[in-house]
Amino acid sequence: MEVSIRQAHISDHAAIAFVCGAAFFNEDLFGRVMHPHRHTYPNDVNLFWLRRLRSQWWDWKNYFLVATVRNDMGREEVVGVAVWQRQGEGGKALEGRGFGFGLLAKLLTTLYSYLSTYTHPNRAADPSKTNLLDAAIPFSKHHWSGPRAENWYLDLLATHPAHQRRGIGKQLVAWGIGKAEKGKVYISVMSSAGNEGWYLRQGFEEIVGWATEGEGNPLKGVEGGAILF
Repeated sequence: MEVSIRQAHISDHAAIAFVCGAAFFNEDLFGRVMHPHRHTYPNDVNLFWLRRLRSQWWDWKNYFLVATVRNDMGREEVVGVAVWQRQGEGGKALEGRGFGFGLLAKLLTTLYSYLSTYTHPNRAADPSKTNLLDAAIPFSKHHWSGPRAENWYLDLLATHPAHQRRGIGKQLVAWGIGKAEKGKVYISVMSSAGNEGWYLRQGFEEIVGWATEGEGNPLKGVEGGAILF
């Protein structure tokens, strides 16, 4: 099957959430830690990804890409996704795009997502781990300081398990590397366990630290978390 890479659309949200739910189902942080009841409520995991996607959608620093193929019926199917975020002053410059509409849309989306947690609760999740990632930011944010503050950050990369090992991730990563090279800035990523070597082969140069380090870090004991530039 031929794989195509394009910009994501709002109509892709459900498909993106499905891909992420499958790709990260058994990943240590998003699976075991944040969704301990995922085997009982497997479809509820997708709610986490859908709400996460919606919360980022109207942030103009973010660029959403999807990888698609044509299924047996000839219909387009989303099989991979990447979210690249421009950080630093370059990212701040992008925030002004569509300022009024984007801000209103973001506020309405936040309200909708909040209300949906009551109408469609994520039963697979551990509620106490909802803000785990935000709570861990102070322990690793120093890695994105100085010259490295200007970077393209790979916030999300996922390929559906049925379509892995076909070079889809490589194509999605190449987009951000191209942007970084053009702007002469860094690329960065926080890797899941076991994928550090893969990222180094794609163009990331070194592991500068771990998101799980630091006394009192809520991510302590979680597998993965290598920070690469």
